[in-house]
Amino acid sequence: MVTGSTAELPRPQPVFSLICGGFAGCIGKTVTAPLSRLTVLSQTSSLLAGSSTSAASSCGSAAKGGAFADGAIVQGLGRIVRSEGYRGLWKGNVCTLVHRFPFTGVNFAVHEMLKQQMPLSWQRSVLGKFFPGAMAGCVAVIICYPLEVARTRLMTESRLNGRYKTPWACISKLISEGSLYRGMGVSLLVTAPCVSASFGAYDLIKEQMRLLGFEPGSAFVTTVSGGLSGLVGSSLTFPMDTVRRRMQVGGMADVNRTMLQEARSLWQMEGARGFYRGISPEMMKVFPCVALTFWVFEVLRSRGTKVF
Repeated sequence: MVTGSTAELPRPQPVFSLICGGFAGCIGKTVTAPLSRLTVLSQTSSLLAGSSTSAASSCGSAAKGGAFADGAIVQGLGRIVRSEGYRGLWKGNVCTLVHRFPFTGVNFAVHEMLKQQMPLSWQRSVLGKFFPGAMAGCVAVIICYPLEVARTRLMTESRLNGRYKTPWACISKLISEGSLYRGMGVSLLVTAPCVSASFGAYDLIKEQMRLLGFEPGSAFVTTVSGGLSGLVGSSLTFPMDTVRRRMQVGGMADVNRTMLQEARSLWQMEGARGFYRGISPEMMKVFPCVALTFWVFEVLRSRGTKVF
């Protein structure tokens, strides 16, 4: 449990923030991995429903848009377990962790570094609270994007007919397809505002809770602020995130569309509802995932700062 105000602690070096953020992101993602996979399967179900290698078709087409199109949480998790066993709930998590450690670490490191370099007046402004997160999200996406594409593909393929034996085989296939950076433009459009909203909302909520009399560095304030900030970021960007996921797996369905083409196709096939497929497991996942990530980061940062 973090005690005392984290504002009283000296700011750690960026490398230390990267390490703390990396571990925090891995823990948060691992705990909520089953819901993450269900979200991705729901988002891509209608696109991959006819693919022999996708989990969307291997579980049977329960709806017009594929087995996971309804986004039902209990039924969806049950389909995965019946088809792939309990290990299927964490399918792609190894690649997720390989991606998440540098991705979350870079986010926290760049965010902390920019906050240190910003003038005090800029830090106190509302815009100033959101700017470091936006920049951090852009840097992290550019550095880690190929692993993000590999993770998405591993999470959407089926166990019985999967084409990728390992994350490295998946990356090799992406290179041969020329798909290593498929959808990176839309990923920047999703991640930058999402990370910006999460970090900005986190600081604002913590400040409001402090004014209400809560201890700024307490575990309660950290987890509540982190969880609510995650909900803010994900809810604002979920429609674009759906487009991004569909672009990332397009090669599995022999589809190669631009961001606008994919969005238009989704609208024509499913209407506005299609952009929100998977919103239920996403909202259930994001609060504990982001809350745990911020809490673990604050714990590691505070203890490490005191030691070093």
